[in-house]
Amino acid sequence: MSTPTTRALTVNATAWSLIVLGVLCVLFAPLIGLFAWMLDALGTDLVLADVPNFALLPPAMQWTMRHLGLVAGVVLGIGIVAIPLGFAMKQRREWARAASVWICWALAVLHAAAVPWQWLQIAAWRDNVLSGPADFIAQSLQSMYWPIQITSVVTTLALAAAFGWTAWKLARPEIRDEFRSASPVGY
Repeated sequence: MSTPTTRALTVNATAWSLIVLGVLCVLFAPLIGLFAWMLDALGTDLVLADVPNFALLPPAMQWTMRHLGLVAGVVLGIGIVAIPLGFAMKQRREWARAASVWICWALAVLHAAAVPWQWLQIAAWRDNVLSGPADFIAQSLQSMYWPIQITSVVTTLALAAAFGWTAWKLARPEIRDEFRSASPVGY
């Protein structure tokens, strides 16, 4: 009688997370694309110029709003890659494990490296609001500025740690053995 192989919870959680992320991206990308198309048809700069307080947004948010077509393409690309990667993880394909390790490490480093950039974006947002006409917003923002900065740093570093931990777990010898001993077909 053969012993059933154990399946690591980390692998299943990562696989299902990739599948769900991929499906959501594939469903959400056309909506972003439609919005980008509508903005483009009306004249993106003209529409955004009419939006109250658009100039108060952080520079990165302004750039994102002006380039929603690119955002839609990136979101669709992530979905198209994530779904098969998730299913390959469920099937214990070694290439999917290795790709997931590299992707998680890259995301961990990017999140950690994004902290100073994010800090500057929030500071620019604060400066824009303080120089703007909305006095009541400026007063409210003053009291929320440091909690927003600290919360954003903690959240971003927590995500970096989670991606790093996932990469570390997927690179462990027992997980590699699980992928080596998995049959090429089936779940």
